[in-house]
Amino acid sequence: MNVVIIEDEMLAAEDLSQTLQRVAPEVSILAHLNSVKEAIDYFKEAQDVDLIFSDIQLGDGISFEVFDQVEVLVPIVFCTAYDDYLLDAFKTNGIDYILKPISDTAIRGTMNKYFSLQKVLVKEMGNQGGGISPVYQHLIDQVKPKPSSILVHQQDRIIPLNLDDIALCYIEHENVFIKTFKGKDFLVIKTLDELEKQLGADFYRANRQHLLSRHVLRHASYTLARKLALDLIVEHRERIYVSREKSSSFLRWLERGVGYD
Repeated sequence: MNVVIIEDEMLAAEDLSQTLQRVAPEVSILAHLNSVKEAIDYFKEAQDVDLIFSDIQLGDGISFEVFDQVEVLVPIVFCTAYDDYLLDAFKTNGIDYILKPISDTAIRGTMNKYFSLQKVLVKEMGNQGGGISPVYQHLIDQVKPKPSSILVHQQDRIIPLNLDDIALCYIEHENVFIKTFKGKDFLVIKTLDELEKQLGADFYRANRQHLLSRHVLRHASYTLARKLALDLIVEHRERIYVSREKSSSFLRWLERGVGYD
């Protein structure tokens, strides 16, 4: 794995490099950058970097300036003698914060965290064998601006609809529609699968035809077949059911306020 070190003290950089080689022999140090300017120039070019170890206070500024000026979509481990910047570190792509002097134990813990994260992301996202590592791709997804609205269609008009206004999405006659909390229906040029991915964990795929906001549900009740019949706060053309197989998952999602299996 390819690592870049940002550190203005040569002895500290050499010590970190030796510790990394000792704890994680698979590490290859691509570059040692000793200033904000040098780091900015380096990351302006496409680099095959898996992980960055960075001091915070450099001779010509603080390393956060690098990540403010250049889009760096790589996990970062901050190494510093101060704990003043802890919150700022995790506003970037920080995955760990190590206080100097750096020990083998600290580096071993950091590397375990990195590989654990990578393992989880491989499982969740699938390793398709492209040129981007799972961790790198995950961080790209995290920093992408998330849209607050979606384009819907009403006759010849295209309307930006706030995501908070969406009560449910449904399929009718092979077209996909969005229903708002005010009961208005709009055509949308997306599949239900695409909407499910975009809208996230606050929405549940009740069945093949319906995707529901958690806030649209008034209550649910079991039928004789042990399905869940959903009562909504908006009028809809048909009753929506959750299958017996999915009912437990649905109730966990409803109770915990988190994504579902």
